[in-house]
Amino acid sequence: MLLALLAGPAGAQENDARNECRRTPSLSAGPALAFGRIAAPGRTAFVKDGLARAGCPGPDPACRERAYLVPGDGVILGERRGAWICATYQGDKDDMGRTGWLPADAVAVETAPAVAPEGWLGTWLGTWTRAEAQIRVIPGGRPGTVSVEGGATWGGGDPDRVARGGVHIGEIAGTVAPAGDSASFAMGESETLPVEKGDPADCKVWLRRLGPWLVVDDNLACGGVNVTFRGVYRRRP
Repeated sequence: MLLALLAGPAGAQENDARNECRRTPSLSAGPALAFGRIAAPGRTAFVKDGLARAGCPGPDPACRERAYLVPGDGVILGERRGAWICATYQGDKDDMGRTGWLPADAVAVETAPAVAPEGWLGTWLGTWTRAEAQIRVIPGGRPGTVSVEGGATWGGGDPDRVARGGVHIGEIAGTVAPAGDSASFAMGESETLPVEKGDPADCKVWLRRLGPWLVVDDNLACGGVNVTFRGVYRRRP
């Protein structure tokens, strides 16, 4: 069911990096994420940010990008800046998706259904993938828990780097009791810990179910240099 649009103040946009919108969604910092769908008729084009062109995002046709969405397309919604909202779209392919500004009045927020613990133990079990990363969710050893394990690489898509052995790798593993649509954990020295109890150097992972996706974030301490599990994942059969 589509509900009211996200509210936010209108006004002129500043032409600097504060208008950046190009990173994958974060669960560990920034505004809470929401799920929405394109409600405007026709094509809704992504809009350049302030780093790509001065004065953007804005109504100037020069700010419009070629990439666009159509009615019914689902998006992950983040920061709102005046008339614009930072959104991420993930298609069916294992790529990094597309993040950029959209006109806020073209998007309608969709209320996420309540998720009971058994929801994680139903159709959401299985293997989730994005470019250079895979996460498997299976029932945990204790009632109401799931075990999360995964691997990621940096440079695995570069044949030259693969040939010279320059691919960096990372792994995650933990057993956690989800809270609603979210779960998080830290990889302690010998056990899974709550995120807040992990040491700064421990690998910390956040997961959230939004629409058809599993959104994942980490603290960049889960593998080699540049390796991260952060991104939007689709479940595979």
